[in-house]
Amino acid sequence: MGKIIRAAITLWAALLTFTPTLLSAQPSTDYDSLIRQMGLVDIQSLDSEIMVELRYATTNNFMQKNIYGTLRKAYFLPHFARKVAQAQELLRQRHPEYRLLIYDAARPRSAQRRMRQAVEGTPYTAYVADASRGGRHNYGVAVDLTIADANGRPLDMGAPFDHFGREAWIGDGRNTTLPHFKAYIAQMQRQGLISAEAAANRTLLVEIMDAVGLRPYAKEWWHYQERVSMTRTRELYKLLDF
Repeated sequence: MGKIIRAAITLWAALLTFTPTLLSAQPSTDYDSLIRQMGLVDIQSLDSEIMVELRYATTNNFMQKNIYGTLRKAYFLPHFARKVAQAQELLRQRHPEYRLLIYDAARPRSAQRRMRQAVEGTPYTAYVADASRGGRHNYGVAVDLTIADANGRPLDMGAPFDHFGREAWIGDGRNTTLPHFKAYIAQMQRQGLISAEAAANRTLLVEIMDAVGLRPYAKEWWHYQERVSMTRTRELYKLLDF
């Protein structure tokens, strides 16, 4: 019996040593090559001034896990990438010292699965789409971004990226026009949910993105997408199914 107990203790110790390695392991898939094979383009190849900091390629995200492995570039379908580059040009014209800072771009379906698995059974489940059909990021036609100053520091938007709460909202979800978003931002300022500075910065971002034909998701000030239904998106584009 003593030998059995000692063996069990040894096995348990080995598992404790091995578990952190499993938890910290990063996907080894070469996402860059697979994404390029799908015809997507690196946004910095269109405008090198656009900054990229893929949060899901780090532990600086709500899951505190790297689910992108070595992926560091922001990829989009060509037509969508051109819209983002146009937004950078408009921003440059209005504020030469500002640059777009991208937090997320094309997301492989396998990464979506890992995101979902990471939040199963937690309060965050409702915020992460099931990978069974894929969301806009999984088709290369969505971007999560903010504006950075001349020193590369993100402007105050009133709530951090991936904040799950009313402070991150930019609309009520029923109206997707620019006047509505601007009015909603002003209302949030009056209610004391965000500062005047954050309201001005959000308004600038939504104006820039609207000018190139992209609209925000009402509950995430950082998320922008085409004015195309999800059903139509699935008909038009290919799922990044790897």
